[in-house]
Amino acid sequence: MSEKKNYGSIYELPLQNASALAPDIEKRTIYGPEGDVWKDYVMRHFILPAHKGIPAHVHDWDHLMFTLSGDGVVEVEEEEGKRTPYHMKTGYWTRVPGGLVHEYKNDADIPLEFFCIVPTCGDPHAKKYSMRAERAKRKEEA
Repeated sequence: MSEKKNYGSIYELPLQNASALAPDIEKRTIYGPEGDVWKDYVMRHFILPAHKGIPAHVHDWDHLMFTLSGDGVVEVEEEEGKRTPYHMKTGYWTRVPGGLVHEYKNDADIPLEFFCIVPTCGDPHAKKYSMRAERAKRKEEA
């Protein structure tokens, strides 16, 4: 059993495969159900390379973001056919409401680095971990 840590560098956390979002994107989970820190939500750290994007998609849940560095935008379709740019600049917070089509763009020459918080069901890694933990708990109780 590994020892639980209560501090550390984001960059020492394991990379998770997020190629379904965008090629070359880096994803790490900071807080979530793994490690029994946060069961209902997951806080992820993303680095979107320069001149890359995450294609338009939609979810039922909100995205709560904070930009650590870079200068990007998430375009949100708030009305049919009309997109509103939500700027993601260093020090900016951004909320993408659930149910709205959104697309990330990093047209800058440097990576866009940000935190993103979603419900556990909104992250494939956290969701899988939660499901496995729940199954193990049921087996233990049986």
